[in-house]
This record gives sequence, structure tokens and C-alpha cells, in this order.
Amino acid sequence: MTRNNTQEQQAVIDSDANLLAVDAFAGTGKTSTLVKYAEARPSQRILYIAFNKSVAAEAKERFPENVDCRTTHSLAYAAVGRKFAEKLGNAQPYMVAQAFKCNTKRAKLALEAVSSWLCSIDAEITLDHINQDEVQDPIEADALVNLARNVWERMQDPRSDLKMPHDGYLKLWAMGQPRLRYDIILLDEAQDTNPITLDLVMSQQGHAKIVLVGDRHQGIYGFRKAMNAMEAVEAQERVALTQSFRFAQGIADVATALLQAFKGEDRCVKGRSDISVKWSIDYRKHYAIIGRTNAGLFSAAANVVMGRRERRLHFVGGFDSYLFGKVLDAYYLWADERARIKDATIARFQNFHDFKQYGDEAGDAEVKALVKTVEQYRMDVPVIYNAMRAAETPVQDRADITLTTGHRAKGLEWDQVMVADDFIELPPGEDDFDEEEVNLLYVGVTRAIESILLPGSLREWLESTGFDFNQQSECEQSETKALPHADVAQSEELRRLITERALLAEAITDAAQMCGLFDSKASVPDFNQLQQLIHELGRECLRANLMRAEAQYAG
Repeated sequence: MTRNNTQEQQAVIDSDANLLAVDAFAGTGKTSTLVKYAEARPSQRILYIAFNKSVAAEAKERFPENVDCRTTHSLAYAAVGRKFAEKLGNAQPYMVAQAFKCNTKRAKLALEAVSSWLCSIDAEITLDHINQDEVQDPIEADALVNLARNVWERMQDPRSDLKMPHDGYLKLWAMGQPRLRYDIILLDEAQDTNPITLDLVMSQQGHAKIVLVGDRHQGIYGFRKAMNAMEAVEAQERVALTQSFRFAQGIADVATALLQAFKGEDRCVKGRSDISVKWSIDYRKHYAIIGRTNAGLFSAAANVVMGRRERRLHFVGGFDSYLFGKVLDAYYLWADERARIKDATIARFQNFHDFKQYGDEAGDAEVKALVKTVEQYRMDVPVIYNAMRAAETPVQDRADITLTTGHRAKGLEWDQVMVADDFIELPPGEDDFDEEEVNLLYVGVTRAIESILLPGSLREWLESTGFDFNQQSECEQSETKALPHADVAQSEELRRLITERALLAEAITDAAQMCGLFDSKASVPDFNQLQQLIHELGRECLRANLMRAEAQYAG
């Protein structure tokens, strides 16, 4: 069924700007808008630059024939990369160590410098590309620059066994300042582009119109040296797509609250009016669990496999593509089995206490999640790992539950979503918090279509602002609506939830008393104590289920 264009979409389609920026919020139909933009210009030669190969292939099926759907790597491969076809891949530290007679640590740091430089617009590798946190000695830093330059020279040598990375031939091609023979260039996911790609696209302005499309609030790849072109470029014209065709208005209101409070956004996300949000999920039906970290996802999956019902799990990208091995390694550190640790970063800690202390002091979300998971499940960690693997199905349609991280969830959607509790705590403890952490939470929330279970921190923060879970906001009617004040009376729905929580807490403590796990004279337990009681009550059930899963996996 074809729907009419919104005024926002029509503004994009009708734009004649030489440099147009399209701020497309989650689920607002950016690709379909670009398709219509291209259809309105049948005589123009258009290049659509996709984020990855699979997106480019899908776009090819949707765009008209006058549009060439490519990735920058496919363009670079045709021009330069094919001559390295026999040696393409990622060079490993041990390869560099063997080739240059250095230790593995120096080899790793040199490769990181090369990788940082490849994504930049810099002409040569310098001290700016060295990891300053790892190398403070100026003499050692200079030596690493020289090593990195030599590594890059060896990568370019067709007679060398040292692999040429895909970003390597992209760099070589871009440094040649190629002229792209198109009338219009559409750069998708511009909020997560790398500097060299943006520079390449912007250099075509003399002969081609440029359209940058993305959501600045979905920039989540800063750790890969990505930059947010939606914020970096001064466009001739800027159009926002705020009407989502994915989710209910209540979910749009949560997204708006997040972005206005922590990202300085002044626009509202508008949701669908034909469906209503549900703030819970039906566990009898398929749902997705989205975690911030691999450890957080492990913990969420553990809660599933410890239940009485056998559930089939689908991991987006496959079970082995997740770093669940890090949870095992953190467990081995806790269990003082250091010889079994495979991850070099974890292996450098002498004991679990130091590992935990580092996570707290550095504010490292992944390390803190690993510590929390190991301390929660302790001796059961290896058995849970095997149970998760045994429950995996590679086909999502056969799964009861889909599991993924915020990064991998981007671009996907499900009717029901549970957002795990390992996302950023709200409000953030410091003023200089990492905005990409808010972006990840925004991505997680906006994957849900109709039913969503919010993480505790987000829900509690929303409640503190007076967010009404019973009624939708007036955001779709006013672009300047402010959040209600904290002293607004709680709705009937919130009062019902509070009552139900109290009854649930009473039931948990009653069951714990019967098992001798809770002293009836003790004070009312807080949330963390209740959570611990639940885990203690379910431990025997967990062990029985895990033994059955192990037997199934062994068979």
C-alpha cells in the first residue's frame, strides 16, 4: 500500500539545494524518501553510498535504474583494491611481530596507528595516530610512528605476506582524489561516516549535488573513528524527518524526552496514531532483548535459560560472533584460573579485585558489566554459557527470543522489545557523559514497534520528570512542548504499578522466608536485595535446567 508523502518528505523531494542535509529520526522512512527523490530526477546520474554491502544490495532492489548503489569500498576496489585481491584481510599482531622482530604489544600498537590513519584525511602517519594512553614516552612514540610507517609500506608490497586491510585500498584510492562521475551523490548513514569518506564526497561539490542523510542521535561508532557529518557540515538547506512510520506515539515520547533532556534536541519525534504502546511484553510471544554490552546480553540470556520453559534463542549475527568468551575469561580471573584466559586485556590483571577496581575508576561500561555478571552467577557462568549455545537457533522465525546488542540492532525492528539494564544510568552521574551512550539507548528504545519493557533506570528517570505512561504527550501538536514538572500528580496507571510492585515484593520475601533466605524481622529489602533473593530462589531450578541443557548439548 502506497502512502502519501508527508510535508517533510515532500520538502526533501522538491529540494534543489547543492548541499542538502536530511535529519532523519528513527523509523521516519529515509530510504523511501531518497527513492522518491531519485524517481523525481530520472535524467540525473545518481550515486547512493550505503553503509555496508548488504544495505547496498537491498537498496539496488528499491532505487530506479538511474541510481548506482555502492559502498565506498566497492568503488575503491574496482579502481585500486583488485590488485591486492590475493592478500586482502586484517593483519594480526603476531604477523607484524614476526616480520619486524618486535614484541606483540608494539605490533598491536603499530597496527592501531595504521588503522587510525587509514580513516583520517592525513597524508602520513604521525604522533596524532598513536594511542597516547598506552604510550607516554616520547622516544617510544616516535619509534612506533616509524614502525607503523614501515608496516604500511609492507602492506602495499604485493610480494609481502602482510595483509592489506580493506580500509587500506580505500585510503590509496581517496588520496588519488578521484572524480566521481555523477550528477548527485546521496550519502546514507552520514552520522557514522569516517573522515576520509566525508572528505571524498564533499570534494565532488564542484560538479555534483550532495545529499547527506542520517540521524545525528544514532551516531554510535565513534570508537571506530567515525564522525558525525550531520553535525560537522554546514548545509545549504536542512530538512528534518520527524514522523516515524515504525512505532507508537508513546515510544516516540520516550525518544523525545531522552533527546531533549540529554542531547539538546528541540524537535519532537512523532509516532504512529494507528497503534497504542504497551509498556510490557507478552512472554508467550516472540520478543527481542537488546543489551548495551556483550556481558549485559549474557546476563539477560542467563535469566532466560534459568527459567522452567525451554526457549529457543536467536542471536543476531550468530552466537559465536558475540564476545561471550570475555565473560568466561572474567570468570576464570575470578576463579583464579588465569591460565585459561584468552583475552589479552583481561589477562593483564593479576586478580579479579584489580579488574573490578579498574572498571570503577575508569568508568568502563564493559568491564563493570563483566564484573556484575560474574559476581551474580559465579560458579554457574561456564554452565550458562553452554546452555545458551545449546538453545541457539540460526533462524529467527524459529526462535522464541531474539538477542542482540544496541550496535547490531541498528536498522532492525520488532513488535516487542526488552531493553536490558546495562545501558547508561539516568540521569548521568557526570556532566561530561559520553553522548554516544544516550544515542545507544535511543537506538534500543526505537527498535520497538508496539510493546516495550524499559530498563529500570530509564523508567525511574521518566517517572521523576512526571512522564505520563497512561497518556500520550501533545508532542505531535506542538513542536515546543516541555516535559511536565516533577510534582505533577501520578496517573492511575503509575499508582497501579506501585501497588503491584509492593505486592510482588511481599510475595518474594514470603517465599524467601519459607526457604530460610530472609529474616522476617529484617527491614523491607530494596530492589537489589529483592533481585538477589529471586536469584537465590531460582538457583536450584537453574541447576536442574542447566544440567538438562548440558546433557542435550553433549548429545
